[in-house]
Amino acid sequence: MGRMPWATFLWPGLPLVWRRGDWSALGVALASAAVLQFALLTSLVWPELLPSAVRNALWLAIGGWWIAAAIGSWRREAGSAAIEEATDPGDSFSLAIEHYLRGNWFETESVLKNLLRRNPRDVEAGLMLATLFRHTGRTAEALQELDRLERIDEAARWALEIAMERRWAAEKHAQAAQKPREDINGE
Repeated sequence: MGRMPWATFLWPGLPLVWRRGDWSALGVALASAAVLQFALLTSLVWPELLPSAVRNALWLAIGGWWIAAAIGSWRREAGSAAIEEATDPGDSFSLAIEHYLRGNWFETESVLKNLLRRNPRDVEAGLMLATLFRHTGRTAEALQELDRLERIDEAARWALEIAMERRWAAEKHAQAAQKPREDINGE
């Protein structure tokens, strides 16, 4: 996935927003912005709002929080980079392809879901999982996975493949819906 720019570590919560699109990290980043905004307003615009001792304590708390968040984010990123190097996702995707080609559906799904657990924005793994769902007759799940993929920015370069997979899954879903009616009518 590549190295993250060092500047992202300077804002609390931003590394997780950048890397994973984590909503709770976005909340941390926005809360940090609100506290910083409040401190700036009480120091520069309305200094009479808070006593100087409280303002100074607020700035010390913000400084401590900022430094702790930057160090924590950097350490978390270094740890996850080491884990990613130890378990190369490329090898896992290759393993998923190998299982898929052998018809080992359960193993393929397990590897792909593990990849998506590590990186929910992995479009290739998501597309392969949708294809697996379609091949195993789980067309509703395939369409649901394709809906999720279309909401990811990185999926734009896979738009044609996603559209084709959606068409095939919809056709198979329609065929499966018509089959019981044909059996009931005796056809």
